[in-house]
Amino acid sequence: MRDASQTVGGRLSSRLILTFVAIVLASTLAAGALAYWLTRTELEQQAWARLADGQRVTQTLLDADRRRLDNLVALAAQRPTLQQMLHNGDTAGLHDYVSQFQAGTELDLLVIYDAGGEVLVGGSGAVLCGRPQREKSATLCLLPGPAPRLSLLAGQSILDASSGRLLGYVMMAIFMDDDYASRLAAETGLAQSILVDGSRIATSLDEAGAPLDETTTTRALAATTFMTRSIALADQPYITALFPLRRVEGDVLALAEVALPLGGMRAAEQHIALTLIASTLFVAAAGSAAALTLRRTLTDEAMQHLRSHFLANITHEFRTPLSALRASVEFLVDEMADLSRAEIDDLLRAIHMSVTGLQTLVDNLLESIRIEAGHFAIRPKSIELDDVVYEAARIMQPLLNRREQQLTVAYPETPPRVRGDGTRLTQVLVNLLANASKYGPIGQTIELQVTLGADETVRVGVADRGPGLSAAMRDKVFHRFTRFSPADGPQHGVGLGLWIVNVIIREHGGAVGVDERPGGGAIFWFTLPRAA
Repeated sequence: MRDASQTVGGRLSSRLILTFVAIVLASTLAAGALAYWLTRTELEQQAWARLADGQRVTQTLLDADRRRLDNLVALAAQRPTLQQMLHNGDTAGLHDYVSQFQAGTELDLLVIYDAGGEVLVGGSGAVLCGRPQREKSATLCLLPGPAPRLSLLAGQSILDASSGRLLGYVMMAIFMDDDYASRLAAETGLAQSILVDGSRIATSLDEAGAPLDETTTTRALAATTFMTRSIALADQPYITALFPLRRVEGDVLALAEVALPLGGMRAAEQHIALTLIASTLFVAAAGSAAALTLRRTLTDEAMQHLRSHFLANITHEFRTPLSALRASVEFLVDEMADLSRAEIDDLLRAIHMSVTGLQTLVDNLLESIRIEAGHFAIRPKSIELDDVVYEAARIMQPLLNRREQQLTVAYPETPPRVRGDGTRLTQVLVNLLANASKYGPIGQTIELQVTLGADETVRVGVADRGPGLSAAMRDKVFHRFTRFSPADGPQHGVGLGLWIVNVIIREHGGAVGVDERPGGGAIFWFTLPRAA
């Protein structure tokens, strides 16, 4: 009996141990599987978010190229030397002049027509999609030929400065070919393609791949923003965003495609699965191991996305004022003797505005570095707030003048003193006024209002008549690298200005926020403690 009892007890103990081990294994597997599913879902969300950001950056770069082409064609049409050559019929001089201008601007095509629309310099008239027009803002154009080729085209009439007589036309083009797609890919960190009738006519990929089916093409052409899908290109999985490219007249001529490869994510998923199985067999913390592996993957993906997004934005934000600065300086150097005082003043104001924009951008970048390094500090003292407002308005005046905007300032009966760092607070107001100017309509008034709070604070608000912000955007607009994306206009900035505003004001013990403005627009505001 005793032996039998011991045998039964031993079997019972073995069963209990096996049951316990099974429970531990099942619990570990369940926890690890749940962690795997949650982190895999997070990874997919990160990928789709990166794709959406890539689409917005691509649209910003395309808008920047349109504006650059408009500026270049206007600059060329206004050059006295070009007008004089057309007036004198100096075709040989025109050839040299056009070659030098084109080499310095990285244009793919530059054509000069006479007043009758006949080509003088630059190539065939047919290549520029029809006869020249007096004013033609940068628009899309399909170049004729055996294979369709898309270009960005702008044109303007050349008028005699003294008589206003039509001398000819200038038209410029940027070819949206494989090289163009590769440049976009380098600036965004994502694969880029241009599609016409569903086929990729330009791409940064190694091969163009199969054309889109008719249903997908129709849906993408009708999209108001962009549509996403998962595909395979060259046997590699991708997620893509398709969005329409419109001519200035409003009709859709082509599609742009932004593609994010998923090879890294698939490899990470396989690694997670293997880690989970191995950890379960050894009764280890599979969930923790899987989560940590995916955490590293997510961090790497996020950093790569952040770096490419940030560098693309920086490239755009530096390129636009530098292009304007270079064009204005070259114009002054080449044409100084033939320019009137008023024309010189206009060019100097344009240079001043470009330099001011660059200085603001550099100040924000340096401030960001100081904050990251822990070296950011304020030196508060009792100051007159109206001195800060005056200095910010002085800095911003060239931009306001260029956009024909007025700044109105409303104070309490007695302008308040606040406790703060005057230099930092000027930077805050410059950033807020720059946003209001860039996103507000041309010719509209920007309002700056200073009011006294009941809790010994001063409230400063900057109100514009721009497109406003959604409730979701208002919640995150002061976060780092968040860029405002209006549906009917281009993006601006690198996502640092409002974040720096937030940091500076909170270091002062104040608060920041943004409200919807009645009648349209937004009111960005901050509070400061009043001086004792």
